[in-house]
Amino acid sequence: MKKNLKKGRAVLSAWSLITAMGLTPVLSVAYPSASAVVYAKELQTDDTEETEESEKQEPYAESMTELATPSEAEKGSDEKTQLDQVPDEVSGTEEEELNLLGDAIQTIGSETVATPSNAIMLLANSSLWGGMEMSDHLDGEGTEEEPYEINSANDLRLLAYNVANEEVDGYAGCYFVLTRDISLSDTASWLPIGYFAETGDSEPMPFKGNFDGQGYRIYNLKISDTTQDYAGLFGSLHGATIKNLTVDGQVNANSKAAILAGEINDSIIEKCTSLGQVRGVGAIGGIAGEAYDSVILECTNTAGVLGGTDAGAEEEAFAGGVCGSAHTSFISDCTSDTTDSYSALYSEGYVGGIAGNIYETEVYNSYVEGKVGSTSADYIGGLIGRMQSGQVKNGRFAGTIGASTSSTLKTAGLFVGYIEGGTIELGDDLAYLFTDSEDKYSLNPFGNKLTPQIRLEHHIGAYYSNQRDFSLYQMDEFTKQTNRYFYEELEDGVLSIGEENVHHYAPSKTGDPVRGYLVSIPAIDHGTLSAMESQNNYAKEIDWANPGAIAAGTKVLVYTSPVNETASEPPVYYELEPDSLFWISDDLEEQEVIQTGGVETAFTMPDSNITLSATYRAMTNGVVLDRTELTFEVEQIRSGSRWNPQIGWKVTDPQKLTATVIPDSAANKTVYWSAKDTDGASTDVFTVSDDGEVTVNTSAKWITDLIRAAVANQELYPAKPITTEATDYATVTVTTEAGQKRASAFVTVNFKITDQTVVPVSGVELDQAELAFEVVRTLEGGRLNPTETYSVTPAKRLYETISPEYADNKEVTWSVGDSDIIRVDGEGMVSVREDARWIADLIQAEKTANSNSPYAKSEAAGNRSSYVTVTTTDGGKQAVCAVNVSFRTVDNTVAHVESVSLDQQELTFNIEKVMTGRRSNPTVEYKVTSPVQLNAAVYPAEAENRIVAWSVDDGDVLTVSESGMVTARTDGQWIKDLEAANLYGAAGEKTALVTVTTADGGKQAQCKVTVSFKTTNNTTSSSSGGSSGGGGGGSSSGGSSSRSSAGSSSGPGASGNWIMDEVGWWYQYSDRTYPKSCWQQLSYNGTTEWYHFDERGYMQTGWFTDVDGHVYYLHPIGDGTRGRMYTGWNQIEGKWYYFNPVSDGTRGALFVNGQTPDGYTVDANGIWIP
Repeated sequence: MKKNLKKGRAVLSAWSLITAMGLTPVLSVAYPSASAVVYAKELQTDDTEETEESEKQEPYAESMTELATPSEAEKGSDEKTQLDQVPDEVSGTEEEELNLLGDAIQTIGSETVATPSNAIMLLANSSLWGGMEMSDHLDGEGTEEEPYEINSANDLRLLAYNVANEEVDGYAGCYFVLTRDISLSDTASWLPIGYFAETGDSEPMPFKGNFDGQGYRIYNLKISDTTQDYAGLFGSLHGATIKNLTVDGQVNANSKAAILAGEINDSIIEKCTSLGQVRGVGAIGGIAGEAYDSVILECTNTAGVLGGTDAGAEEEAFAGGVCGSAHTSFISDCTSDTTDSYSALYSEGYVGGIAGNIYETEVYNSYVEGKVGSTSADYIGGLIGRMQSGQVKNGRFAGTIGASTSSTLKTAGLFVGYIEGGTIELGDDLAYLFTDSEDKYSLNPFGNKLTPQIRLEHHIGAYYSNQRDFSLYQMDEFTKQTNRYFYEELEDGVLSIGEENVHHYAPSKTGDPVRGYLVSIPAIDHGTLSAMESQNNYAKEIDWANPGAIAAGTKVLVYTSPVNETASEPPVYYELEPDSLFWISDDLEEQEVIQTGGVETAFTMPDSNITLSATYRAMTNGVVLDRTELTFEVEQIRSGSRWNPQIGWKVTDPQKLTATVIPDSAANKTVYWSAKDTDGASTDVFTVSDDGEVTVNTSAKWITDLIRAAVANQELYPAKPITTEATDYATVTVTTEAGQKRASAFVTVNFKITDQTVVPVSGVELDQAELAFEVVRTLEGGRLNPTETYSVTPAKRLYETISPEYADNKEVTWSVGDSDIIRVDGEGMVSVREDARWIADLIQAEKTANSNSPYAKSEAAGNRSSYVTVTTTDGGKQAVCAVNVSFRTVDNTVAHVESVSLDQQELTFNIEKVMTGRRSNPTVEYKVTSPVQLNAAVYPAEAENRIVAWSVDDGDVLTVSESGMVTARTDGQWIKDLEAANLYGAAGEKTALVTVTTADGGKQAQCKVTVSFKTTNNTTSSSSGGSSGGGGGGSSSGGSSSRSSAGSSSGPGASGNWIMDEVGWWYQYSDRTYPKSCWQQLSYNGTTEWYHFDERGYMQTGWFTDVDGHVYYLHPIGDGTRGRMYTGWNQIEGKWYYFNPVSDGTRGALFVNGQTPDGYTVDANGIWIP
């Protein structure tokens, strides 16, 4: 234990500061002590005392030869001890070590050299952790489910840095995992996880979390500060858990130093391995330097542990392969192996293969191999250096004691080097301790005490090379044990310890001890139970009185049998309860039922301690039932439709049978129930529950077969109801599980079917699928006020047919789809309605459409369809008959003439008689106005009889043709009368009326015609001396008529005459030319119109399409305006057309496919669409 803390002990390693500064050290191997650190500080205050301070250092340098330096007798060579290789016996001289330290601290001229002391001087006020390269975060959440992940050396540095920061509280309750092998291969000395926060701190900040190495390793760990306490991968642990981790490194420190952890408090280290080498003074070890209230389990050390005391002997030295010094702790199943030439285990003070010192600490199942101690040690023990209190049991020492004959050695022991105090006793505290050779007992087992008191019952001795045989030590003699193997001895040691987390021992196939798992077998009532490993000649049977262990993965045979009470009255026999033979792990996480009844009863041993158990029960002698007969009545009631009946059941309620097991004291009263037919076959007519309740099964095959047969018969004879009745017999049997005792009850099941169904209507049909009716509307008389009559197809009868013919209810109802079209009565008589609204709508629609054509013939017609439905009262079955009704109009009316009009009400004719030549024989020529065509317009245009007759009231004045052509007479009597009075100057005027009369109705219209006559006398008397020559002439010749133009034309010849020949009308200009293939605007009777002439020069009439594609209409009637171009609205052949009235280059062109300027629509033919 540490006596006091030296000044400067907690100061930062100078070499760590040199590395942090980026400087290069003068020496690559230098380990300044705490005194060197103190001296470095003094250099800063007084440079003139350099020589004096150097002299102060020499005594301490001399004392460094005491650090783990064997005696001169054990030196193998004069070579210097190297950090990376330390042989079993350390060499070197005090002078060499002094020179080494002297070289490490120096000043060259005025230039500062990067030595450890100067580094401290330069960075005395710097942060301990400054300049260190580390990660900026750790992956993970720190929970057990999502632990922090350590993926790199920088992650480890960040962890160490954060733990030193008290804000994380050492990561208490947090979890970490190592995810890979990690090398700490930089040149800086490692700052442990759980170290000081700042230089000058007196206590480190411990790591308090949970670190799982997951089988990975951390290597190239290097700590090179001999003043450093709390040295190792972890400096200080408190309440922490470290497991499944391998650490390989070089640790050269002061006290509380180890490869894994410098000091541990209330912590657990489990399944960890240390490799490399650790140097120091005070408490050092391979796994932990010093332990308090902690647990170290299943750990292995192969690292060299080299220790000593400090120069002032102010602190005791403890060196142990696993732990330097342990206080109130627990160490179990740990191994230290220093047989490697590189490894060594020595120190001044107390040296032990497992621990240098223990206080109130249990050390169990330990194993040590290799050399322990040297001539420098005070006390050496193969397992424990000094034992103050506690227990050491089940230990094996297979190594050697390094200084058993040294004169400087105080005491040494095979197992314990020195026992302090008198409270430690053989058996209770020291037991089951063995070496691998009897010869090693030349050295006392316990150093200074207890050797003479050793007895066989203390189980202290030696095992042989085959590891099966062993002997026990007593009174300087060995007694070979021939009735048991060594593994049994070790397992007894484990059992005597009684700790659940101590490993057990089992035999291998060759009999040597291997890891085993405890098989506990409690005592069982009424039976025996034991187990033994299969096919192992060294295995022993395990039972409740002889516990033992078996290696995991091996086959385990189980033996069990009942213990019957045959002497009792009556005798009681026992049997194994089903599934009661099983094993369960001590942590209750695994269990397995062991199957019996095969060739052998066995299981495979798991990797956990288990308890094997079985339960036996008393067998049964008999069983009785409370009733021996049961009767059930089952009635199926069928109602509703016979083809889809409603099924109801009337069934006797379930009946309970009670079984009584004999005797009442039987351990197993479990019974099983079954149902059988009378012939022994299984039945499903009823079921029996686990508690004896019998219930009829209405779905049983016997019942369903009866129902199916009855229904099939009814399908053949559907008019008959079902009358099935039947009876079935069976038994209910109760059987005891134990002994297979039985009792039965007779069961009767009476079944019948009560048929209350009726035959439903399945369908209905009609004798006709379609009916046709016609409504004819006949119009007679005048079109404007006709007489209207209707004729309708007579009513028709529909007949229904119900299926099946034997249906109980054949009532039906009739309905129609549209009552406005047809009607049906209750007997299926269908009639059509002549006053139907749809017919009236058709007629009205036609009247509306013909509102502008009141004389159009009525053609109103249409078709409508509906249907008649017959519906059965039973089931609502339906059949439908389509009904088609057609309507048409027969229009026999006549459109009468209402009036007639003429296109001209007045006409004027001029007759000029020109007389030339000799008065005695004048030449006479008449100039007469051309005949005028009167055109009669009969209204309405639809009038069927459009014949008209022409007449004149004074035929002496003029004539009128049948077509209405009016011609003035030049030979009328009234003219002759005028000439008779004055031949050369006759003149006068006469009026006549032209009348047109319709054949239908005698409608008339008149035109007043005025005829003027005058005589132009251009004759000469015979004495005038000349004449016009030639003889007389007529008024015209050639058979053509002509009419003069009163207007002008736009073509050649400003004026001309209309001429009509046998082909038609044409126009001759005054220059005797005429228009052809063109439009011309010409005048006639004072009216100017546009006319078109064909390629021959004849005027065109009727429909005409011009070369530009426009369509025109030229007046075809000879009413004095024949051939004129139509414009505006015009009715042609009963249809209205619109012609462009605007002079825009297309005047007179027909409008098509659009709207007229006044908003009316015309189609592609130009016809107005009403």
